Amino acid sequence: MRFDVVIIGGGLAGMTAATELQRSGLRCAVVAEGLSLNNVSRKEFKAAGGTLLQGDKVTGGVIKDGRLLCVNTQKLGDVVLEADSFILATGKYFSRGLVADMDKVYEPLFGLDVDYDPDRSTWFDRSFAAPQKFLEFGVNTQDGAALKDGEPIVNLYPVGEVLKGISSAGSDASRAILDSAEAAVQAIKGRN
Repeated sequence: MRFDVVIIGGGLAGMTAATELQRSGLRCAVVAEGLSLNNVSRKEFKAAGGTLLQGDKVTGGVIKDGRLLCVNTQKLGDVVLEADSFILATGKYFSRGLVADMDKVYEPLFGLDVDYDPDRSTWFDRSFAAPQKFLEFGVNTQDGAALKDGEPIVNLYPVGEVLKGISSAGSDASRAILDSAEAAVQAIKGRN
């Protein structure tokens, strides 16, 4: 299946970017694993002609020569989603956009570079209400593109809470989330 843009994640950042790109004339698909508080955005996206693969999950993809070529999903099996551009809007820990184990914090779909402190003892404060450093960890980028092994994947744009420095825990990060989505939209429109 071929699209101009595939968006991985159907939360605020993913649906905002998807709807704007679809309305601009680009053919978009959103892979949305779970429920969202942004069902209005999903309705707007579908009304604009977008393809919503709700209840599906990206399981991996093919990266070659600094580009993400396609992604696989659980439900589509061997059928891949190909696109010129991809947006990664998978969130942080709760939605498994980032995973923390005893040794590291990592991005599970593509193995992207994640900015985190390797000294696990500094990741958290025992007081639940205290600021938690691990909430600021996230995917590294260069000029908006995701980094893997220090090299940009030029057509993969992380947005929202999967990015380092963006966290809605303890404060309203809606503006930062929306700004990251808008930056990805502008980068993609600039490529087309």
